[in-house]
Amino acid sequence: MKIDKARKILKVVLATAITSPMVSGGLLNSDAEMRYAPAESQSNDAQVLLEKGNLHNAISTLRREIKAHPQDAKNYYLLAIALDRYGTFPEERRMLTRSLVLDATYPPAHNQLALLNLREGKPTEAVIELKKAIALDPHYAEAKNNLGVVYRSTGDEAKAEEFFRAAISESAAYAQAIGNLGLLLASQGRLGEASRLLQRAANLDPSNREILTADAMVRTRLGDRNHAIEEFRAAVSAAPERAETHVNLGIALADSSDLEGALQEFNEAIRLEANNSTAHYNRGRVLGEMNRDSEAKVELEKAVLLKNSDPEWWSTLGAQYRKLGDRDAAVRALHRAVDLEPQNAKRRYALGQVLSESDDVPAAIEEWKIALSIRPDYTAVLYVLSRALLHDHPAESNQLQARLLELKSQEKLIEDVHVIANEALVKDAEGDSEASISGLKTALAKCGECAAAAQLHKDLGLVYCRSGDLRRGEEQLLEAEKRIPGDKDVAKALQIVRSK
Repeated sequence: MKIDKARKILKVVLATAITSPMVSGGLLNSDAEMRYAPAESQSNDAQVLLEKGNLHNAISTLRREIKAHPQDAKNYYLLAIALDRYGTFPEERRMLTRSLVLDATYPPAHNQLALLNLREGKPTEAVIELKKAIALDPHYAEAKNNLGVVYRSTGDEAKAEEFFRAAISESAAYAQAIGNLGLLLASQGRLGEASRLLQRAANLDPSNREILTADAMVRTRLGDRNHAIEEFRAAVSAAPERAETHVNLGIALADSSDLEGALQEFNEAIRLEANNSTAHYNRGRVLGEMNRDSEAKVELEKAVLLKNSDPEWWSTLGAQYRKLGDRDAAVRALHRAVDLEPQNAKRRYALGQVLSESDDVPAAIEEWKIALSIRPDYTAVLYVLSRALLHDHPAESNQLQARLLELKSQEKLIEDVHVIANEALVKDAEGDSEASISGLKTALAKCGECAAAAQLHKDLGLVYCRSGDLRRGEEQLLEAEKRIPGDKDVAKALQIVRSK
């Protein structure tokens, strides 16, 4: 159950999802740098050039070094790293293969070859190379982190967690592995632990844009908006030239009702990347909130021109046309949204509203009936449809009104249950699992078999698991699974519990 406090919120989507793990390749760092640094030679000069991003001179230096010392495996490895950064992947593979022919016991070359295989969609081959690297060096933290990344890419989250934790065990200050573990736990809804890990990673590597952004997103989901904005600002400072960092900060500011600040960030994102569709969309949303409607329309039209496959964007544009009084354009945009997502009741409700306002009541009634067939408990549709049928179909109208009254009564119960459950989830985020479990039990008792029961069992199961009580956690997750079969979060959690 989401912590959803009552507040005005722009329904916008963060530009970077909490999903992308970070791999460790290229130049060596930490303990690996000490173990595998090249011998004193021009290779060291090349490594310095690589660290400074001077790829052209690094490649030239390494080619000269290879010509002078054709049997030195490490030179081929360093040239492969430079070629990787240049994007010359076929030659990178040849250099890595040559390095391993000369010295099959060099772990960094196996590690880098694994990353190349992963990039090319070959996870099985990547696993083989990483296992070779770890067999050669059982303390190779970077390879363990990367093996976790590969396992996560194949959906084996239990093994991914195992290897991220193993990498951290080898190197307690390894920010990437800590960040990757935090990302994994966040994707599973384990937000409290994820937040603590991501904060730790951000403290270790305060200039890492990916970690800062992930931490900010988790804080946003936990309702900690002020700290989230601080982290998004830090991400902008770390990478001011990247449009998506400004988009993310703008979204967070808009969510906090700082519309002027949000607009500045979206403007900067568009200056940096003129065709950034997400920036145009969110700029349009903010301009609409500021009642700068003509400007909002222009931005939203640009957004759907750049990306015409998002039904939410077409719905937003339709709502903006409706606000401007252009009902024909609104109908066209909302029809497009419905075409893209025909089983979305909300979009059919909105289309019905504009059709009704355009005096096409029969078409509106048709859309509302379809919406009600998709979502029988949609109270807004029950209300407008009962009103539309009142004159010509009074008996059907009365049935809909009776159903509406029944649902309103249920909604009050669920609203009360949500308040109790959300307070319990806040306790869990604060690390007080005992209070969280008690609160969720109270919510379940009040709910009985209300519509929130499945989510409550799921939340209680997850909290039990995080507290270490896997037996009770599994019991609650199985109850949730009965009510919401196919739920990915429940399936993931049960997989993890059963692997313990």
